[in-house]
Amino acid sequence: MNNDRYVNNSIVRAVQILESFTYGKTSYTNNELSKKLGLNKSSVMRIMFSLEKAGLLERDEKTGEYRLTHKLFQIGSVYIQGVSLHKEAMPILAELASLFQETVHLAILADFEVFYLDKIESSQSIGMKSRVGSKCPAYCTGVGKAILAYFEEKDLETFFHNVELKAYTPNTIANAEELKIHLNKIRAQGFAIDDSEHEFEVKCVAAPLMDKDGKVTASISVAGPNFRMTRERMYKEIIPVVKESAVKISNRLGYFTRDTDFTPTSVISKKLEGR
Repeated sequence: MNNDRYVNNSIVRAVQILESFTYGKTSYTNNELSKKLGLNKSSVMRIMFSLEKAGLLERDEKTGEYRLTHKLFQIGSVYIQGVSLHKEAMPILAELASLFQETVHLAILADFEVFYLDKIESSQSIGMKSRVGSKCPAYCTGVGKAILAYFEEKDLETFFHNVELKAYTPNTIANAEELKIHLNKIRAQGFAIDDSEHEFEVKCVAAPLMDKDGKVTASISVAGPNFRMTRERMYKEIIPVVKESAVKISNRLGYFTRDTDFTPTSVISKKLEGR
């Protein structure tokens, strides 16, 4: 059934306007948004005025620039609190952060990019630049590859059709065929490593999260600077615990399999007791 006749174009455009605000561009004039979105100036002005009336935008009288308001944060907070993934994952991620003293992420895919649903900052003086609510390329980040590895073939082809593989560092896998082989390896081993593929000085270990149907819906990671995320530390300490943590969260989401269930006394608990 085609429901296009029920679509309200003004609402669609209002969402496009709200999505235009990013960490890199936090304010817009009416003219800037008109040019960016290719929309009529008067239409954009009416929508932005309505969004201002609704309390979602505020206008600087001196510059004429619009900014997002706290009301959108309140709406987003309601969403976050209502997501069972978030509620089930964060206690375990807090254990990971305490254990390794590195930045821990919870991420999903949105429009073929990684969307950081939440993070726990490292207590170390040198941390990560990632931000909750921001997006990054999926194919060169640990959390992204941990999800892409479980894509069906047709979905992966759609991904490659829509995403330009750009090399961010010399380690970025920017060739589709090479990336497919790499993703197969990730699927076989159950974890992904970002070997400074998106940022020069950052490495991470990630693992997929599965829902009750065994579908990978999100991923988690432990990330830090190269000098702390050594190969020996990743393989001996971090990878086993990240994989276990991913399974524990998946179990909480309703996914169970004998091959991956863990005993009640977890590796995390043992390590924390020994700190």
